[in-house]
Amino acid sequence: MSKIGDGVPSVPLRGGSAPRSSAATGTGDFAPAVAEAMATAGGVTGGSEVAGGSAAAAAGRAAEGGAAVPWPSARVAYYTLFVLILCLTSNQLDITIVPYLAARIEADLHISDTSLGLLLGTSFGLFYTIVGLPVAYFVDRISRRWILALGLATWNVGTAICGIAQNFTQLFLARFLVGAGQGVNGPTSYAIVGDLFPREKMPRGIALLLVGSVVGPALALLFGAWLLHVFLGIKPIHVPFGVIHGWQVIFLVIGLPSILISVLILATVPEPARRTIRNQMGRLAGETTVTGSGLIAWLKDYSVALRYMRLHWSVFAPLFGALLASSFAVGALTWGPIFYQRTYGWGPARLAGLQAVAQLVVMPLGLLASVVLAEHFSRRQKDDASMRVYIISLAISLPGVVSVLMPTPWLAFGFGALAYITFGMGGASQNAALQIVTPTELRGKVTALYLFIYSVVGVAFAPVINALITDYVLHNEALIRWALFWPMVIFNPLALIIAWLGLRPFGREVQRLKALEAVETVGAAAAAEAVAVRG
Repeated sequence: MSKIGDGVPSVPLRGGSAPRSSAATGTGDFAPAVAEAMATAGGVTGGSEVAGGSAAAAAGRAAEGGAAVPWPSARVAYYTLFVLILCLTSNQLDITIVPYLAARIEADLHISDTSLGLLLGTSFGLFYTIVGLPVAYFVDRISRRWILALGLATWNVGTAICGIAQNFTQLFLARFLVGAGQGVNGPTSYAIVGDLFPREKMPRGIALLLVGSVVGPALALLFGAWLLHVFLGIKPIHVPFGVIHGWQVIFLVIGLPSILISVLILATVPEPARRTIRNQMGRLAGETTVTGSGLIAWLKDYSVALRYMRLHWSVFAPLFGALLASSFAVGALTWGPIFYQRTYGWGPARLAGLQAVAQLVVMPLGLLASVVLAEHFSRRQKDDASMRVYIISLAISLPGVVSVLMPTPWLAFGFGALAYITFGMGGASQNAALQIVTPTELRGKVTALYLFIYSVVGVAFAPVINALITDYVLHNEALIRWALFWPMVIFNPLALIIAWLGLRPFGREVQRLKALEAVETVGAAAAAEAVAVRG
């Protein structure tokens, strides 16, 4: 097959799952799915000829060695995953600490809640809109490790610039660069993980990757809690270009050292082979090799991804719709430190330490539960295992919407801890589900579109909505709890309903992919037999 990017072969996926009898599938009859896939892909007739081409042609394909290309060794796969965790940890170090600095940023820069909302979210999400989506075009074409290394260096330079910004505009532009963390890290890392682990191990791989989303915030909160105690009370440091406040020192400390991870990626991480399932793309397969460059090629390439999702709308619409609805809860997390300070009088340093402990204990439980449940459902032959776990995580999160209405900070903190379980379970399962049903040829673009929803609605838009409710509806900063409550109580149950509607279509799509793999397995066996007969 043709090669993609910098000499990385695109190889057909083999050995992902053996075909099962209809009694074993748990979600439907497997045999008709195989028959339908055979008809679509060319099929196998008579047990010795590959329809749509001779056995000799099939033997030629087998002789090329594509079918024998193994998955990466466990050592390579888990080392690559470890470096990806470091990248996500670096990304989360910046994102997590900002809300705890928000009150001091607001005071030192003399800005309103709405302007602060723009800094906390919109500046970050703007990079994704302008740069992140175009970058995903290259994720499906050139070396992903180079893209990740350059992106990581960019967002950490942006973090460091936050440490020397002197006004709202400069800080906004610096946060814009930090948006590279979400715009590049997400699509690239998930695309790499998709080529490291077979389907039945995908939930485990994604869950381990998301350890970075646990370690990063926890480190930021533990380290940040100490830095908040040490630096927030110091007098401004006068420098030739202005002053550096205590909260800016934190940006410098967490930004500059992380640039070294880029060097580690380029020096030690191999580019994994891209694995495809032949005929998964159907009639769109020939359109994934868009030639040329520039805006026209980019638009054509994304149009293929959008058309594929439209053809399989019953699978992708619930995934995207549930994420869209649940993203409105991100605003409550962003404003959490200010909520606790205004409502209960808890300072950011105290809350940071408590939440660090909660994240280190509760979120790993959610990640572990996602793996255990997904593999449990898989052993019971449930093809919709990842989607089931995602739905369970959304159900667990529902009681957490009342956390902001609790009369004491400890009750609010306790109910709010349910969100960490959801982030662990839901983050791993929903991303695993997306990678399982997305063709390798489109994985970067589809993941970028998926994360676009989270970045623009959750990170960029939701905090501004909460701020607008406070400033223009409630007209009282002390009532911030209601600005956080109403979006959650509306959109969290909606997300659960939407995800539930996608359960059966997701299971049927996984069956279709297994059937296509079964056709290739039969075809490869027929080709090998033909070679043996000729020999």
